This record gives sequence, structure tokens and C-alpha cells, in this order.
Amino acid sequence: MLRRSLPGSLRLSVRVERRPEVTPRSSIIISLGMLLLAFLASGLIFQFLGFSALHIYRSFFTALLSPIMLEEVFRRSAPIILAAIGLCYSYRMGFWNIGAEGQLYMGMIAATGVVVLYSAGYGPGEQLLLPAVVAASMMAGGAWGLVPAILRVRFGANEIITTLMLNYTAILLADFLVHGAWKDPAGYGFAQTVQFPAAARISIPGVPDAVAYLALALVVTALTFLVFRFTVFGFESKIVGLNIYASRYAGLSIRSILIRGVFISGALAGLAGLIVVSGLIGRLRPGASPGYGYHAIIASMLGGLYPPAVFFSSILFGMLVTGGDLLQASLQMPKSGVEIIMAMIFLATIVAEFVKRHRLTIVVGGGGAGT
Repeated sequence: MLRRSLPGSLRLSVRVERRPEVTPRSSIIISLGMLLLAFLASGLIFQFLGFSALHIYRSFFTALLSPIMLEEVFRRSAPIILAAIGLCYSYRMGFWNIGAEGQLYMGMIAATGVVVLYSAGYGPGEQLLLPAVVAASMMAGGAWGLVPAILRVRFGANEIITTLMLNYTAILLADFLVHGAWKDPAGYGFAQTVQFPAAARISIPGVPDAVAYLALALVVTALTFLVFRFTVFGFESKIVGLNIYASRYAGLSIRSILIRGVFISGALAGLAGLIVVSGLIGRLRPGASPGYGYHAIIASMLGGLYPPAVFFSSILFGMLVTGGDLLQASLQMPKSGVEIIMAMIFLATIVAEFVKRHRLTIVVGGGGAGT
């Protein structure tokens, strides 16, 4: 609380107070306002570096909204959407899961393992290959998410630290496999696995892959919205996130709710990993993900954990990921220009979360009485 004396024995006090629950509409308005400020701040940085911000933004969005580039935006947005929607389950309960990237990698590893077995003649038949890789990726992502969840409920371990460290474990495990046992003998010495067959890819006959991935992401978003709005689990997870002590006194099984939510969160990140490894690059290789799991963290927070808003904020990040190569090729601008925008959006998201949760109250008082 800040205080300042005014003439006539008056005192001015500025207090930071906790807001009541913010409605989804207000949350979206605050996020959009901060997002606009982020683009303005990025534009000022571009101007300072000698680039025309207006030209950059005009070229950036004009090119990305063309039919060819829009399809690529949808392809790259799909894994971000799935991972971001999954994070909504964790963050809604107050479990700060920073491990979507690792859970995504574990989904890629599990799906690739099924394909490697299939290629060696030991896996499921062709008709069962897609269900097998979907189940494997979701189970692996969910199980990887359960590790920090169990550590928290059993030992009180900080999930921010454990989920973040498990990211590096999953990434290094993938590197170990593609450089070792899973390295493609016919890959001309490159560190990569065998290519995913068509039967292991999520697709809709007669529909472009980008549309199929986006349709899957849209279905998951709609189902999550329904779960949050109309199911007992959605209500219980919200109560646990708002006040864990009140939830305990109300008789809610906090451990059960937490483990279920975190498993779903990891499973959706694992499914995102399947899309990356089967549809976007076609095989597992080092650096398979350019940070989709980390982008999903910002996208989920920017959307205020409201599934429809998270869907569109994830598409924005898909545009930024796709636009990095565009800026470098057509505008002769370093790819780090997009990283500047992402950094500004990240900072804007933090400020937006503070604004959503707190408000400033100005109190003028005199003679010991506030007015």
C-alpha cells in the first residue's frame, strides 16, 4: 500500500486488492487489450532497429492469410491448441504444469515406438495402427504428467520445478533413441527414425491434413468447454483451483481430482506430439518440436483458460511460428524478430493475469477516517 500526504491533513492511499472472479468476457477483453499493447511495443522495437513496423505487420499478416500459408498455419497451430487446451485442465486446478513440452515429446516417443515395432513386423496390423499410436501417445503423455502430480500429492514437491526438469529428460531420451537403437538404417547416416506410414497418420479422406488436424483440435476444444461447464469434474476442478482448503473441508477428493486433471493434460499434450511426429515432420528426429509445449503455456494463459479463447490464441501462436521463416526469407529480417513479438506477448500475458486478479483502489482519508 502506498501513502502520500495531501494539504489539509488529507492522506492518499493506493491499495492493491484481490478482485472477485473475472467473467470470461472481461478476461478476453483484458487479454486482447494487452495483446494489442504487445504488438505496439514490438513495433517500437522494430522501428528502433531500423525496420518499418507497419511494413512488417502488413506483409506478415497479408502473406500468412493467403490460402497456401493459411493451411500451414493450421497445421502448426493444431499441436499448440491440443497442448494449450490440456494445460487448461492443470491450471484450472492450480497445478502449474510447465511440462507440456516433455509430455509432448513422450507422446512422440511412444507413437514412434509403435511404428518401429510395426516396421520390424512385431506391431499391430495396418487397421489397428492408428488406434495404437493414438493410445500410446496419449498414455505416455498422461503418465509423464502423473510423475510430478504424484510427487506433489505425496511429498509436496513443487510442480513447476519437477515438470520443467522432466522436459529435459524427455527431450534427451528422444535424442538418445534417434541416435541409437531407433536410428533408421536406411537414413543415410542421419539421426532419424523410420518414416511414419500413411496408416499411422490422423487423416480424413478427401480432406487436407491441416483441416483434419484443426477439426480434431476443435472437437477437443468443444468437449473441454462442455466438461468445464456441465460436468461434476469440471465444477470440482474449478473449486479446487479457487480454494484448496475449502475444497478439503467440503469433502472433495483433491488427490483424485488433481491426478485425473493432470493425466488429461498430459494425454492431450501427448496427442499433440503424435500430430507433430506423424503429420508435420513424418518421423522422430532431434529438435522435433520447436517449442510447441512452451508456446502452449502462453496461449492458455492469454486465453484466460477459457477453451474457445485458448483455441484462437493458439492459432495466433501458430501464425507466429509459421511467420518466422517468412520474415527471414521475404523481409530479410532475422527470425528473432518473431521471438521479440512472442516475448512481448509473454510479458503482456503476465500483466494481464495481474490485472485480472487484482485492482488498484485509491482511498482519500482525513482525520483518521477514510472517504
